[in-house]
Amino acid sequence: MTRPTLKSKNWSMVRAYTGWRRYDTDEELEALKSLLELITIRHNLFMPHMKLSSRQRERGKVHKTYDMDIPLNRVLKSSAAEADTKERLMRSRNTTDIVKLSRQIEEASERLSRAYEKNFRRLNDAQTETHFREI
Repeated sequence: MTRPTLKSKNWSMVRAYTGWRRYDTDEELEALKSLLELITIRHNLFMPHMKLSSRQRERGKVHKTYDMDIPLNRVLKSSAAEADTKERLMRSRNTTDIVKLSRQIEEASERLSRAYEKNFRRLNDAQTETHFREI
């Protein structure tokens, strides 16, 4: 039996929030880390996910059945998870305000965007300055 865990699907989740920009600076890294932490909390405690529950082949056609649930609920239903872990997760869920969390995600995303723009302007200014020196 597989043990259920709370996890983040980093590339699908983070890219949905950040796009495909390249983040190089320490400031961007810190903003990205804080954004990832907040996104992980929201997705594991509040957002339902589809999980493949069965797959059957019938006359050359594959029929798939999905289970739609919040990752937290999957852990709570599991007998593999320890009682203190379940209690800690429920306490975390009950003390987390989804509206406040969403605002924090938006602020972290804006902070990341500002850090990117600052770095982008700095690189553009350096490139423009080099170009004019060559002329």
